[in-house]
Amino acid sequence: MCSTNYCLAVFVLVGVVAAQNPSLTACDINNQLNVCQSQFNQLLGFDASLGAAKYQDLRSAIEQSYANNQAYGLLTTCDAFKQYKQCYQPKEQFYACAQNPYGLLTGTNNNGAPLTQDQANGYVKIWNQLDFVCGAGFSIFANSEVCGSSVFNNQTAAMRQCDNDFNVKSMADPAQACAYVEIAANCYFQLFWNACKKPEMAYWGCNYERTGTNLLFPQCSQIFCTFHERV
Repeated sequence: MCSTNYCLAVFVLVGVVAAQNPSLTACDINNQLNVCQSQFNQLLGFDASLGAAKYQDLRSAIEQSYANNQAYGLLTTCDAFKQYKQCYQPKEQFYACAQNPYGLLTGTNNNGAPLTQDQANGYVKIWNQLDFVCGAGFSIFANSEVCGSSVFNNQTAAMRQCDNDFNVKSMADPAQACAYVEIAANCYFQLFWNACKKPEMAYWGCNYERTGTNLLFPQCSQIFCTFHERV
């Protein structure tokens, strides 16, 4: 038995994913996800235990590389991310394991340890954010690496508060998820604006969060980040 709000959130999640991919492919946890995650961890020197079940620690390790190594941290992470994506065979398993929360929730070969909705959502959010970081966002961060890395050094607690506020509110009231997507994106915008006073870095921070939350709520695709100063 689950609460009304929790059941509604699961229903929305399943409905959204069904619209994206009617086949609802399950992730092969042991033979695909664990293998590719292990490769990613080895390439970056991360603890072998990091993965979907410990997604918060995985996020912390990735963001610490941005904090410590600035643009070079992005470069090494993006190279490992490229190999992580290529690791999945067939390629549909990348979608099922790293882009589709439902694929993780229905994962097979999980050694009797199913993932929770929070773990599934948190894990796929990381990889969708890396699509932005390693694509359109790379040069923006590289051109302002000192102030950008300072956010990951000094504002991690504030970022996690943005994340937690979004998670709690969108779960409690999924019908208003798009409003919370926008609030979370603006929360990151402000953190990066305060640190850098550069519109392009505030824009980067906004998209860093928006691309992650939009994957979970693609019906909110009309929410965009803007490239201008805010006070």
